[in-house]
Amino acid sequence: MSEIDPYNPLELEALGQALLRELERHPLHPLAGLPRFEGSGIYALYYCGGEDPYAAMGRFNLEHNCRIPIYIGRAKETGARQGLNPFQPVTSPLLWDRVQEHKKSIDHATNLDVEEFAVRVLVVMPIWIPLAEAMAIRIYRPLWNSHLQGFGIHAPGGGRAGQKRSQWDELHPGRRFAAGLKRNESTVRADLVERMRRATQEAVAQASRPASEDTRESTPQPPPPTSPGRRSRSASSPRPRRP
Repeated sequence: MSEIDPYNPLELEALGQALLRELERHPLHPLAGLPRFEGSGIYALYYCGGEDPYAAMGRFNLEHNCRIPIYIGRAKETGARQGLNPFQPVTSPLLWDRVQEHKKSIDHATNLDVEEFAVRVLVVMPIWIPLAEAMAIRIYRPLWNSHLQGFGIHAPGGGRAGQKRSQWDELHPGRRFAAGLKRNESTVRADLVERMRRATQEAVAQASRPASEDTRESTPQPPPPTSPGRRSRSASSPRPRRP
């Protein structure tokens, strides 16, 4: 008689999946109009436009209520060494502030439109943030986490101004701090475009697989489609909800 391992809801894998399902259940918000709120947690950015090299992703997200994030990030207090309680909620707008940084990065890029991006946020206790972020990146493999380096970096501090521009800044120029950095000679923009195009197609193919073939088959299906992108929104399409 074969032995069946009992389900343990406290296993890290099970906890991570629960956090991911909770993120997916949260409503979409337009990145350009996320209301201010307090707390720390994780967030998922979605591209919903029609521009190359992300056009296939944009179409899929518009049709399926944003199932493919282009970036996963977190906002977590860095004061653990000062004895902060990881089981206590954060009372500052830490997560909202981090999302606003990314909004500015996209808004400054000359070939991106912030109106074509949406976001989901999940406010959680600090203790669960690393697990939630790691699980989301492992499951989704978002393009700007796994295939294109540099979106989440901050402006270089003193002594680092001589560093080279990131791949993201080479492909999406416009951030003020990146304009003063040295060009990354090892990065060819045409190669980056082709890499993103291939990665986009692979992400759409993965998300399009039947549930029986999907590695995320335990994740519930998303609600009916919405249309967060400005250019593709019809008058009858519901807008992402606000908190």
